[in-house]
Amino acid sequence: MKFTGKTDVKADLDAAFGAFADFDAFERQALRSGAKISRTDDLTEPGPGMMWDVALEFRGKTRKIGVELVDYDPGNCLDFEASADGFDATIEVDLESLPDQKTRATISFDVRARTLAARLALQTARLTKGSLNKRFRSRVQRIGKEIDARIKTT
Repeated sequence: MKFTGKTDVKADLDAAFGAFADFDAFERQALRSGAKISRTDDLTEPGPGMMWDVALEFRGKTRKIGVELVDYDPGNCLDFEASADGFDATIEVDLESLPDQKTRATISFDVRARTLAARLALQTARLTKGSLNKRFRSRVQRIGKEIDARIKTT
């Protein structure tokens, strides 16, 4: 099941990419929201192979998610692979330059089931895909506003 959302950031392509690739800021945000996150790679520069272990509470249970950065193309895209509890997911952040020092970010999230229980959960979620897509797009817009604010303060 795939979700896609777009947001415009009031910054040039390089500044917007820098904000989307500010992994420390996203780690701090995840910690503030109650997730436990730890970096599991030993890379010193951002790039493919960066990995995180994330633990968060969802529907009364602790869920563990492994996330890996698989594509890091400055100025163009960031692609992540994640897996958790019978699910695999791909997160893609594609950036494109717009006129007037703006950048459009297209964020897509594609989740796939690996187990029967996960397939049943996805099938149930498909029944409410419209509302889930609306919530995803809203969250993408909020991310864009947070990145705008972060860029203005730097």
